[in-house]
Amino acid sequence: MIRARFLERNAVRRVVIKIGTSLISDAEAPDGVNHAMIEKLRDEVLYLKERGVDAMLVSSGAVGTGRHVLKAYGLHLQNEPSLTRRQALSAIGQSRIVSRYAQAFAEAKIPVAQLLITARDFRDRRAYLNIGHTIQELRKMGALAIINENDTVSTDELQFGDNDLLSAVVASLFRADLLMILTSVEGFLVGGERVAELDRITKTHRNEAGGPEGPGRGGMSTKIRAGELCGKTGGALAILPGEHPTPIRSFFDGEDIGTFIHVPQTKKLSARKQWLLFARAEGGVIVDAGAAQALTERGSSLLSVGVHEVRGRFLAGEVVEIEDANGRVLGRGIAGYSSREIQTHLKQPGDRNGDVVIHRNDLMLED
Repeated sequence: MIRARFLERNAVRRVVIKIGTSLISDAEAPDGVNHAMIEKLRDEVLYLKERGVDAMLVSSGAVGTGRHVLKAYGLHLQNEPSLTRRQALSAIGQSRIVSRYAQAFAEAKIPVAQLLITARDFRDRRAYLNIGHTIQELRKMGALAIINENDTVSTDELQFGDNDLLSAVVASLFRADLLMILTSVEGFLVGGERVAELDRITKTHRNEAGGPEGPGRGGMSTKIRAGELCGKTGGALAILPGEHPTPIRSFFDGEDIGTFIHVPQTKKLSARKQWLLFARAEGGVIVDAGAAQALTERGSSLLSVGVHEVRGRFLAGEVVEIEDANGRVLGRGIAGYSSREIQTHLKQPGDRNGDVVIHRNDLMLED
């Protein structure tokens, strides 16, 4: 089995645990937080520590907890909340969740630290690296980092979109060997049957993943995407049933639960290209068939002669997506020119047709 070989051949030393909204919320609890689930998480983290494994958490549930608090005060909300309302609900709920984590882990004498981040923090590579340095320092202190997207200030343009994807980013920053996503289902289901493990992810798998389930914004599709991202950065993903009495301990004990995804990579990504994988794109360029072939088959740089169209506005040095004429995203990279400069080139063919729009060292391609 893939998971057995992974655990046998890899000394897992760092793990990121992500827990979803449906597991962390409890409509019957006074504060809307599932205390039993948090205590179970504490016990699982302590188990990992006994194994010599460092752990950190990515926790959802702030918006749901905030909604519960308002209802407890007799303030009932109707309809699905807008972005602004979601931000306000998160501001109410976030402190309650972290407070409960702090209480639970205080019993084990483990300090809790909260990190709230947005996609904006990953646009600038220096900011991205600083987040990583903070995470590493917290690890050295013996503190448990609990990370969430900063919903109170994120806009649609600045969101990761889902904590499953955020957890993959965190796993890369933490240099984690394994990302463990605890969810309300048994794992990745195809035709009602659980898929035990995957060593590659195909278009069929992506189609079968479907959309969101439960109160959170994510779904199995984002978990499958997280598995792809983990594979690119050298890690693995376990999608585990959060209602299991000991999902993490049982996984490490070899029990066949959930879905394990490990897509081995032949070449390790540099730190710069890992950042490119997660940095939010500011715009994009659409390339012709010849440029698409040169990029994907020969690993070439993107020259201005191959650019057919510019999408959006961006500056030189910002991350942009690369699309073919059919709208398929080929990859992303750091633009050598601004969108205005590239558009000028398009209007004056022949002047700078050999100019490098994106150098291959600043380029990250999709598989």
